[in-house]
Amino acid sequence: MFRYESRYLNCTEFVNGNQESIDSYVISGRMRLHKDKLLDLQMDCDSIKNRLFGDLPPFRHLKRSIAFVRNIYQLYELQEAFLSMTYHPGHFYCYSIDQKSDKRLKKSMRVLSNCLDNVIVLDKEYAFDRSGHKQDEAHFDCLERLLEKNWSHAIILQNFDLLIKTPEQLSDLSELLNETSIMGSDHALTGRYDTNADWTPAGMMLFKNDEILHKKLVVRKSLNEVILAKVFVQSIFEKLNLNLAIKRFDNESLFGVDEMMVMTLYENYLGLDGQVKVDFTDSREDELTRFTDWQFNQPDGPNTECKSHWLRHSICVLGVEYLQEISKSPMVIANKVIETFDFGTVICTREMINDNKTGRIPDAEWLSKRFPQFRGMRVKVNS
Repeated sequence: MFRYESRYLNCTEFVNGNQESIDSYVISGRMRLHKDKLLDLQMDCDSIKNRLFGDLPPFRHLKRSIAFVRNIYQLYELQEAFLSMTYHPGHFYCYSIDQKSDKRLKKSMRVLSNCLDNVIVLDKEYAFDRSGHKQDEAHFDCLERLLEKNWSHAIILQNFDLLIKTPEQLSDLSELLNETSIMGSDHALTGRYDTNADWTPAGMMLFKNDEILHKKLVVRKSLNEVILAKVFVQSIFEKLNLNLAIKRFDNESLFGVDEMMVMTLYENYLGLDGQVKVDFTDSREDELTRFTDWQFNQPDGPNTECKSHWLRHSICVLGVEYLQEISKSPMVIANKVIETFDFGTVICTREMINDNKTGRIPDAEWLSKRFPQFRGMRVKVNS
């Protein structure tokens, strides 16, 4: 499999931006995975571990551990490849699976989990859809399951999110962030939530201790992918009743419902650990968490504005044409990578990570300029 396509897969040249090499690969036919063209994987534990980290040097000690929380719905090969890029025995991984996924994915993910103590696959399955329903519920079920583990930040992921930093870089980033959480800041689109509902903490029955707050929450949005400090996550579960909040945001009649709940809880000051009082009224793009090439208001399919010439849900699908840009990006995640379009992107990113050819993690000055919560948390911690 891939014998012909792989003749033209030259990851080093792709990362260097060699257009001739990229064109040769694309013209010859990208490497693609789909249900009728799958890898013949041995699923005993020794084989799984060998694929994940058999070609890696000994693991180095991490200063801080990360929890990776991912909602998935298709193709085991893609998920194993993603895991192989960031696997470290000091990190933790939790997966929620779409109930509509095929039996092969469900069975294979649970076999994987049984082989590795730091990989969890929830028994509960979820009715995910393209409107974002059940994403928050699944992510928070995973976060709750992981609370007993020793990690410092959680990275929230979806099926096609490609991590583009090494495990060691992510650990260093967590140390730099300390108790800061990272997400974008923007006003929620009124067509994506019930504007007539009671959005006060009292109306949402948000606080477990019956504290009554009647100031209406400002509904905020970012992307689904965020970086959450454990102190903030733990405080949410200790002090808040999430049941109604999740149901309120997960409105079955609306679209894009998975990009508001976490941001609303974080950016409205509720006195939670890991929060600081800062001004979130301005719109601020999240320049750290997710790399995306947007092309709005255009149909899915061929698109000349994308380097890869393919668009899905207003996002350019990341073929090998993006590898040079990804390799220089300060971002943690790249979206959207689809194995049925170009699995070569996944293979080359793994090689890039293993060779430590990823973009540099930002420093404190860079973060301070872009994230008011980082500035505020540094003042809070230092005082």
